[in-house]
Amino acid sequence: MIDIHAHLCFPDFEDDREVIIEKCKQELLGVVIGTARYDEALCALKLSKRHAGFLFPTIGLHPTEDFSQVDRIIRLVHDNRESIVGIGEVGMDYHWVKDEIKRKEQAKIFSKFIALAEELEKPLVLHTWDAEEECFNMIKDKPVSAIFHCFNGKRDLAERIIDNGFYISISTQVLFSKNVRKIAKMLPSNRILLETDSPFLAPNKELDKRNYPWNIKLAARKIAELRHASEDEILAHALRNAKKVFNI
Repeated sequence: MIDIHAHLCFPDFEDDREVIIEKCKQELLGVVIGTARYDEALCALKLSKRHAGFLFPTIGLHPTEDFSQVDRIIRLVHDNRESIVGIGEVGMDYHWVKDEIKRKEQAKIFSKFIALAEELEKPLVLHTWDAEEECFNMIKDKPVSAIFHCFNGKRDLAERIIDNGFYISISTQVLFSKNVRKIAKMLPSNRILLETDSPFLAPNKELDKRNYPWNIKLAARKIAELRHASEDEILAHALRNAKKVFNI
């Protein structure tokens, strides 16, 4: 099993990060670290060197973060092109960002990351909250690989994403979102990925407010139930796809 998107460098894990990583090693084959800003990217690179072959870093700039970091982040991507497995998370966010000028700025920055992914032949890990259609339209004709992280969009768009050869990542949201369950049911086996988005999207916040990478087992179990398949089958497909898209 590989959790293809976990924020292990978030402050939520600051006090017990190494303990969490060791627990992950007992449960998983690997974790792809998602990053949202420059300091997280530095942390992810450091962790991936310490845990080579198990932790795989991506570098990106979340669309709600300070865009003054973008040039530094692009340089960091270039400097670590051999170490990173993807560019992300990047994209657009219309859920929190309503101002049209700021949305245009998001698109401008996103275009830079699309060009970077094309240049370096690295997959994009996309944040697309309430901007799924807009993000898809910006990449659909580009020679890039892309993962729609934590996808919770419309079914017809999911079909177009798949037809375009992109991937959709199902998170632990599948445990409590009817729409994500619908998407999980219709995805072809060669386009599905699994993630937790840890520390977010905890399966049961009353028990623990944090989510953890090993909870992809719970997501896989739910998807298997929805698709009348075995949990092992879902995990095998997701693992194969993760290895392919991230070249790991």
